[in-house]
Amino acid sequence: MSINIVGLKTALTTIINTLTSKKVIWSDQNAPMPNGDYIAMKISSVRFVGGTDYYSKPNAGELSKTQGDREIVLSLNCVSEDGMGILLELINKLELPSNLDLLCQNKLAYVNIESDPADITTTINESFETRSVAELIFRISKNYSSDTEDSVPIVNSIGISGEVDGNQQEDPFAIEITVE
Repeated sequence: MSINIVGLKTALTTIINTLTSKKVIWSDQNAPMPNGDYIAMKISSVRFVGGTDYYSKPNAGELSKTQGDREIVLSLNCVSEDGMGILLELINKLELPSNLDLLCQNKLAYVNIESDPADITTTINESFETRSVAELIFRISKNYSSDTEDSVPIVNSIGISGEVDGNQQEDPFAIEITVE
């Protein structure tokens, strides 16, 4: 399953911006940071949840399409005097049933907190820059992916032969079977 990262990032940006009303940027960009409060985001990992599912029968060319659930760990770095409050409010809003439509429209499910919000205020040019970080887990499935095809051998038939000796006294009695 190949994940459409551009579509996924667009959806995550929409959700975080809608719920916080803050500027949202992606970390590690070669551009100046915005003025004022903002949230820098980064997909820090992708986890494979369970196995890969094969959701179609192989066709004559012996190809089967696959899909699977994935968890995305989203790192948030909020630069604001109220960074901790912004992240805590975001987490609360993600858990509200009233925001399920927003998540569903963007084909994401909020799962849980990976790491609790923490204050990481730092000094820049002898001034404090108030920052807070948190990591959140979202789940996607085939919604942000393209099908991956895999070659699968096709079994056209199974032959079974065997004998039962009618003089068996044991219960249950043994049967010898050969699968061809």
